[in-house]
Amino acid sequence: MWVRVPKVVVDLPYNVIEKIVRRYPGSTIEDAVRQFILDVVGGEVQVIQTQQDLSRIQRLLQDMVNPFTAKVDEVARRLSDVVETLDTLSERVKTLEEEVKTLRVRSEAQVTTQQVKEVRKSAIDVLRDQKVMFEKDIASKIRNRDAFFDKLRREGAVVLEVKGQRVAVEPSFWNEFRVRLEGLATNNESEVKEKLGKVGYNLLKTLWESGIVYYDSVNKKWKFSEEIT
Repeated sequence: MWVRVPKVVVDLPYNVIEKIVRRYPGSTIEDAVRQFILDVVGGEVQVIQTQQDLSRIQRLLQDMVNPFTAKVDEVARRLSDVVETLDTLSERVKTLEEEVKTLRVRSEAQVTTQQVKEVRKSAIDVLRDQKVMFEKDIASKIRNRDAFFDKLRREGAVVLEVKGQRVAVEPSFWNEFRVRLEGLATNNESEVKEKLGKVGYNLLKTLWESGIVYYDSVNKKWKFSEEIT
């Protein structure tokens, strides 16, 4: 009857193997280890010695493993800190996203409110801001331009019929424009621009092209060709 012999694998440090081999000169490493085990099993003294050797091996292995265990524990601790930090950052990002969303909604609401206010501005309010309004500039925005300029006139604006269009002028600006123009003793373009400003100069140019005003070079004065109130 065949009996299956169990196979035992023993992992020993080199210095222990070296001691075992020295005890059995001329034997291979395998034979020396096998004979050592047989000798140990064969007597109480050998068993005690073997236990001591095994204890030393155990301590040796423990000494070898301990540094790695400590490093693994340190890595685990640091990884835990990193995870905690990431969780904190994630919460902060969520909070910031909510704040940004709230600010965006408020900003859009403010823009919408401002747009509504601008739409609700009356024509005379717009004219007060612009000072001068040319019909050609609003032709694509206003359907009934006749009613538009009639309303401006009723609300106090000065409406002038010039070449090919109408021009509405804010009344206080119109009075200031006439005073400055009548006080000019030159038709030099750069000097006129400086005295009247950009808006006033554009208005003068339109009136001049329409023959409503002209420059009297003899008296060196700007004059209206017809009385305009």
